[in-house]
Amino acid sequence: MDISSSIDRAVSTYINNWLGQHPYLAWSIAHPLPSLGLLLLLILSLLGFFKAIGRGVEQIWLFLLKTPFKLLQPLFGAIWRGFLKILGRGDSIPQSGRYANEPNPTPERIDEIVDRLQTLSQEQERLLKELATLRSGSIDTRHVKSSSNI
Repeated sequence: MDISSSIDRAVSTYINNWLGQHPYLAWSIAHPLPSLGLLLLLILSLLGFFKAIGRGVEQIWLFLLKTPFKLLQPLFGAIWRGFLKILGRGDSIPQSGRYANEPNPTPERIDEIVDRLQTLSQEQERLLKELATLRSGSIDTRHVKSSSNI
């Protein structure tokens, strides 16, 4: 018996036994195109999984780094407002923010708001009447122009 044939037989027996113990690998060798598709799907899934883990870790670090600043923000705001009062610029708070944080508005402020709303309502009614007269005037002038062309 030839040594090369006995080596071939030993290797082929070993490979056949190994493929018998691993049927999925035997199937992938027998079907290369579906195996390639599954391999690509597995690789892309793993990449997406690792990317999701990376984003999660990034979000955790950002949260941990931002939290002390968010917790100390009211303290810094109070210090800044005190600094502005010392400089004489304490009235630099915008009008919209002046009453926004006030829990119980004063009756004077309520009266101011009601007066302003009534003024705006009257202005709106006046503008609507003016618009109605302008529309009716433009309709009449169109009608007059079309009748004069006849």
